Parts: sequence; C-alpha cells; structure tokens
Amino acid sequence: MKRFALTLILILGMLNLGAFKKKEPEDILSFTVSCISVNNPIRYKNLTIFPLSLSRGRDKKSIITFDRAFEKNYIEIMEKESGDVNTVILVNKSKYYVFILAGEVITGCKQDRMVSEDCLIPPHSGKIHLKVYCTEHGRWISKSQRFATGGIAINPKMRGVAKASKSQGEVWAKVEEKRSEVGAGASPTSAYMDIVEDKKVAREVKPYVDKFANIPDVGGWKTVGVLAAVGDEIIVVDLFTNHKLFKNLWKKLIKSYALDAINRCPDGKLSKSDVRDFIKELKDAGLSKRDTDGTGDAYTIDGDCSFGTTLIFDGKIVHLDLFPREGPRPIKRVPMLDFRREQY
Repeated sequence: MKRFALTLILILGMLNLGAFKKKEPEDILSFTVSCISVNNPIRYKNLTIFPLSLSRGRDKKSIITFDRAFEKNYIEIMEKESGDVNTVILVNKSKYYVFILAGEVITGCKQDRMVSEDCLIPPHSGKIHLKVYCTEHGRWISKSQRFATGGIAINPKMRGVAKASKSQGEVWAKVEEKRSEVGAGASPTSAYMDIVEDKKVAREVKPYVDKFANIPDVGGWKTVGVLAAVGDEIIVVDLFTNHKLFKNLWKKLIKSYALDAINRCPDGKLSKSDVRDFIKELKDAGLSKRDTDGTGDAYTIDGDCSFGTTLIFDGKIVHLDLFPREGPRPIKRVPMLDFRREQY
C-alpha cells in the first residue's frame, strides 16, 4: 500500500511539473528575444543587412522548404474544383514537415497566387485548404493542372501590407505600385512574376544577391535571421527556427529585400543600437491568435512601433517577421479572404 501511494505521488508530481513547464507564447517570444545577438552590418549601396544570431532556443527539427518539397515531388497544389481565388488545395505526401513562408509565389493553374500566412505543413497531411492571394489580376484561364513554385517571395513591404490588411484589393494595388516603383515593363495579366522577370529589374537585383550571398554564414550555425534596412528605414526582421532553414530560404529572401531597395535613395544609416531597440520592443508586444493552415499556432505581434506575426510549434518559434509601423496604428479589419473575383 505504501509503495502504491508513493508511486501515485510521483505520478501526480510529474503531471504537475509538466503543467508548470507549459510554455505560453509570450514566454517563448520573450525568451527568444533575450537570446538574439545583433552582428555587425553588411552594406551594399542603400541596403543594409544585420545578421541575427540565437545563443539558445534554436530548434533541431528537420523542416524542409517549399521549393525543396516541389523539387522532390513531395507536395501537390491544385485549384479547388469551384475555382476559388483565395483558396487552393495542398497535399503533403512526404514524411517531412514543410515550411511555407507567407508571400511565397505559386504559378500556373488559373492564375498565380502567393501564400497568405506562414504555414508548417505536417507529414502525410491529406488535403489542406491553403489560403492565398492572387498576384496576377488579369488571368482566369487554366495553364496547368497543378501549381509550380515561382521560386520567389514577394517584397517585404507588400508582405507586411497583406498581413495587416488581409485584403485582396490591397495586394493587387501593391503589385502595380511595385511595378511602377522599380520601372518594370507592362504586364498583359498584371502578374507579379513579370516584375521579377523583367530584364531591367533582374539586372538591378543581381548585384544585391551576389553581394549578400554569404550572409547566412557570417555567424555560423547560430545565425538564424536578419534585419534588413534601406538607408535608416527598417523594412523587415525575419527570424527562423534554425540555421539550416534560414540558409535554404536566403536566396529567395535577399531577392525580395532587393526589390524594396532598388530605385530608392533614402538618407541615414541604422546602428546596432537602433536594431537592438527595435527588436527589444518584442518583449512588451501583445500577441493575438491568427489563422494558419498547417500545424502549430500563429499569432499577430502588436507593438507600439512595430507589428508582425510569429508561428510557434512544439515550444519553438518556426518563423517570426516584424515590420515598422507607418503613421497611425492600423485599424483592425474584417478578413477578406473569401473575396471572389468576377468571372470573365
């Protein structure tokens, strides 16, 4: 009887200890921020990159990128039978977790899209209804039965606007604004891909990609993200769960940053102290639940001078992005992901 009682006490103690150790998202965020180190900046023309390292809190979980999953034929993405602008069907056939960055572009089918939210797709997922935005306003004719990866992510300013507004109309407006800003030629279908593939734009982006190619290796395996700035203007913080995931996404990320840098001549430069102050605000930021179509929990980050999102899985931050606020704090809007375009 005494042995049974002792065993019961031990079991109850372990259960209580497990409950005590449960990590709240605010605690995970605060702990991660406390482990971030800001490395010396690397500058080229008007773009400055501050590599970010994590002393602790990195995740060793093997997560593959969207492009890698396409390359290995691990995933399929197709239109819904009804032809829904803001939803497509995704299936992960593999044994791997697949991370999809908000803003990654898929091409083909009835029109190009970009993924609306960060997603961690679980192994052998079955059908997932993936929320997307259209990035090709002028086409609704099928080019293929399956989507392919566009190999690009949209520029951070557009990513931030899409996350804050959740508006298809805002996305279309930002596509055309970016086309004008970088001097890309006209597109018959108003496609974002046509901006990136414009020969003039590609020539201007390439030197940035070459100059910053080795950023992931600056701090070795501890480097898991960056803060990117144009002049003294912060454009984005991107922080990932481990070095490997960050490095595998880097070429796509730096191309997107360059698109927010070309044809701009801002004044000033940021210091490491400026960067630390910006990131430090995360400790006092509010968190509210938001949608994600995969596994894990997604949150909106609401700070006084910044906003962003984070995706947390198994007690670790899979990805965090942070954008500076511009002007007054944005008004919370009703999501518009069920937008339907006119058929023509």
